[in-house]
Amino acid sequence: MRTLVIVCVVAATAVAARVAAPASQSAPPASASLSCGVERQVVKTLQDRPTLIPAGRTTVAYLTSVARPRSLPSARLPFERRIFSITGAVRQVRPEADHDLHLVVRSGARSMIVEAPDAPFCTATTTWLRERQMAVARKAARPCARAHIVGVAFWDYYHGQIGVAPNAIELHPLLGFQCLSSPPSPPPPPPPGGRCAASYPDECIPPPPPDLDCADIRYSNFRVLWNVPDPDPHRFDGDRDGVGCET
Repeated sequence: MRTLVIVCVVAATAVAARVAAPASQSAPPASASLSCGVERQVVKTLQDRPTLIPAGRTTVAYLTSVARPRSLPSARLPFERRIFSITGAVRQVRPEADHDLHLVVRSGARSMIVEAPDAPFCTATTTWLRERQMAVARKAARPCARAHIVGVAFWDYYHGQIGVAPNAIELHPLLGFQCLSSPPSPPPPPPPGGRCAASYPDECIPPPPPDLDCADIRYSNFRVLWNVPDPDPHRFDGDRDGVGCET
């Protein structure tokens, strides 16, 4: 009988606590920071507040030929304290799920990735000056035939990125961006019927049939999206670097 009374008291206490608890005691909404990047996020957004070393101008060819470290620690590596300035063609600019703006920069036969973090949304502990540089550069970034780009060296992991360098080096974050070429001419009007393949956002090229080759169209060096249904239906981007019919 005594045991039964104790059980009833405990049960009654639990019910009372449940009734007294506010109805909003569900799981809290996810923090905004959880939607930002995870892998080496503190390093690639300068939230470790490093002392950076300006290195002057260099080239995409040089950066993509630097020996990759054998392992990537969570802390910043010495080479990742250097700011580099490059010139190249910005072939692709697209938002990523981690709020970064993903740029593919090409110079000659080499390409590499530059990333512009969403500051201050994903840069909680970065200095005000660096946040300002990131925000201004991100706003200026766009496809450009010839751009001057300033950013911090960063070693990323390989995870199937479009435009990734052979050694997976990036400029991350982007700190400066200036387009040096004239704005592109407006795209031609769409063909009758408005049938345009989603994989070619800047040129209205109808999907097959017929199957087209680069010689069949008047466009070159145009963006090719791979994150859409039926990507590159005409196989214009054989090396999958996000640029079709390269010249």
